[in-house]
Amino acid sequence: MGTFFRKEKPVEKKEEPKTNAQIKEERLEELRKELNIKKAKGGVARIPRKPGQPAGSKKHSDLYTDENPKGTIQGLKFKTESDAKKSVAKIKKSGKTRAHKIQAAIAMEQRAGVMGKASSAGVYRKFIDANKRVKKFKGGLINGKPKLALRGF
Repeated sequence: MGTFFRKEKPVEKKEEPKTNAQIKEERLEELRKELNIKKAKGGVARIPRKPGQPAGSKKHSDLYTDENPKGTIQGLKFKTESDAKKSVAKIKKSGKTRAHKIQAAIAMEQRAGVMGKASSAGVYRKFIDANKRVKKFKGGLINGKPKLALRGF
């Protein structure tokens, strides 16, 4: 009788279990592909508005898109400090409400800051600070100073 040789089966390599972080990252990648979300430079993904989603929805992020162009102050820039100064002048003479002007300046300051234009952001910050309202004191003013301060409180 002949000898019987057993064929050895190839050893299967077991994959190591995935960590929670790896599972999360894979799921996020699937969602990004499904929703067509692109990753931004800073690593934070911009969440676009979905079809049928209301324009003012908090479920998406838009620092650079204009959802209400009717109220927009056109031609604001932040590339150079002089551009920022011209833009502040446009904001001042826009005829919009005080709140609208400050909101436009805040958006431009944030955009300039994100792009590393500190001098331009400073121009907008100066305008914002200059337009803040001074709180009125309950006791009233005497010679431009609060009454309470004169009494020693």
